[in-house]
Amino acid sequence: MYVGGFRKLFDFEGYVIEKVVLTEELAQVNLRRDRRFNLTCPHCGAKMGKNRTSRQTARDLPLGPARKVILVYEAIQGRCSNCDSFATIRPPGIPEGGRATWRLMSLVSCCARFMPLSRISEILPVSTATAYRWDKKVLAQQLPEPNFDELEVLLIDEKSIGKHHDYVTVVLDGQTGELLHMAEGKKKKSLESFFDRLTDEQKSATEAAAMDRAGAYKQVVSEEIPEADIVFDKFHIIKNYHEVIDDVRRQEWRAASDENKEVVKGQRYNLLRNPENLTEEQNQELEELLQLNENINKVYVMKDQLRKLWGYVRPDRAERYLEYWAQLAKQSTLEPLEEFGSSLLECTEEVVNYFRHEITLGPLEGFNNLISRILHRACGYDDLEYMFLKLRRESLPKFLISSPQF
Repeated sequence: MYVGGFRKLFDFEGYVIEKVVLTEELAQVNLRRDRRFNLTCPHCGAKMGKNRTSRQTARDLPLGPARKVILVYEAIQGRCSNCDSFATIRPPGIPEGGRATWRLMSLVSCCARFMPLSRISEILPVSTATAYRWDKKVLAQQLPEPNFDELEVLLIDEKSIGKHHDYVTVVLDGQTGELLHMAEGKKKKSLESFFDRLTDEQKSATEAAAMDRAGAYKQVVSEEIPEADIVFDKFHIIKNYHEVIDDVRRQEWRAASDENKEVVKGQRYNLLRNPENLTEEQNQELEELLQLNENINKVYVMKDQLRKLWGYVRPDRAERYLEYWAQLAKQSTLEPLEEFGSSLLECTEEVVNYFRHEITLGPLEGFNNLISRILHRACGYDDLEYMFLKLRRESLPKFLISSPQF
């Protein structure tokens, strides 16, 4: 049949269309080597001699109603006398050992970004297992390796990724939001494996690392980059204080009479909200509670006082206020509040470092939400390397993602 109209669709350099067979379900395109093109060694660029030829097949993009498209092409094994090597020449865009064109695998990978792998077969004739393999291969080829040369700020946190509390340690570039590292677990070795990839010069260039107060990350950072400032995340500190309020509220509810329990009940979120976010009705309910219970009133007032800390600009003044607030907490006669005040005094420097660098784990918390969405879409991941590639793509600007060269 006449194949001129198909040349632009199957324009593979060095190959011409020999025959096209179309049915309602299948399209087969036979390609042969264009004799006008010499065989060129991919290693040294010299002219190669033909050693042997074989017919091979590769799947390609759907063509009209034909969802399955098969390319049948000449794979030519050549020998280069210049560098004494063998190479197999295929149509451009078909990787070595590949049973599909790069453009088909790229389309599958694009679909996998927005839908579960198990649903791709509704659009393209590929199985879930094939879609997984192709997506992982495309991502591994497309995504650049992390650049550690310009690291100044690190964001470090753990994220639960399983029903049985499986955790991963996540490291982001604090300036660009780029995902740099993901390792199983939340212990020292999970973070040490990241620093093992850095040179001494790259470590010395890092100025600060933000993290929460829990976990073993502080010790690792202190050992690996001792000159960098450790910054405890202010939002985690606020969250920790909310837990103090909750503890006191529960203690007071248990100790209250039946009548007063009704006043304490249901006030959790009124106590945690900032005053400007309360409705008039919520504000009235909260006022009734604070007038009724002295201890709850005490932790609520201290919450407002702690909030003032984050309004400071100079680190020295923030440090003095933090020490003043922590001493008040220690003198409160409320055990949860006393313990919290003591813990803040023990990490004063790490808290005050926030005012020196003004960094938080906010970007990483947003990235954790992305992790949750991707996990939900895929119903979980067993392959941590694949999960890292999926998440790394979302963290990179589009202009950094390139097409691979085969």
